[in-house]
Amino acid sequence: MMKRKLFTGITTLAIFATMILPASAATSADKIAIEGKKTVTVGKTIELDSEIYPDKVEVKDSDIIWTSSKPSVAKILRKYDDDTQLKGVKAGTTTITVRIKGTDIKATQKVTVKKATSTTSSTSTDKTKLTKYKKKAKNIKTEIKKVTLASTFEGRRTQYNDFEKRLDSIGNKLDSMEDKWEDKYDSGEISRTTYRSMEKEIEKVEDYLETVENYLEKKYNYEFDD
Repeated sequence: MMKRKLFTGITTLAIFATMILPASAATSADKIAIEGKKTVTVGKTIELDSEIYPDKVEVKDSDIIWTSSKPSVAKILRKYDDDTQLKGVKAGTTTITVRIKGTDIKATQKVTVKKATSTTSSTSTDKTKLTKYKKKAKNIKTEIKKVTLASTFEGRRTQYNDFEKRLDSIGNKLDSMEDKWEDKYDSGEISRTTYRSMEKEIEKVEDYLETVENYLEKKYNYEFDD
């Protein structure tokens, strides 16, 4: 009788342990990471988020601590939270650290603070470039209109590829300019209004470039349209 009770007690304890151990293990974080931009402009702010692993682990916001190695370069605006805002103070580089209180778990990320540049000057420069790119595209279209198609397939392919390469070059420059202005906006260097204004100017030239590309394909009867 005594053995039966002892066995029953051991079985109950084993089941209880099986039920509580996974739940206990699931509350332990084993890694934390930082997500967000790595550049910010003086006087502007960016947002940084913490990612805790495993995904289902919950850590109190008050136990997630953010610090900057050089507050004189970039200042943490929210010290305790799962995310924070970082403000650029002066040009330079700082290391941002996020850690979980009471553990050795932490992550670091270097952030560069850039000097503020004159938006007006930068906008004017790029608008001048856009005018230049559109003029180049127009000149290419004029050349396409005047060209006499080669009599052989290979000859026509050479002509087509030459025009296409020159148009692609303009397209790549437009892509780079678009990426640059997007980075300026993401880093807080410019307002959304300024970003959207430049984006529209770039899109106008991209749209015109597309009409030239379509004209090229039509000129060659879509012979090389992939």
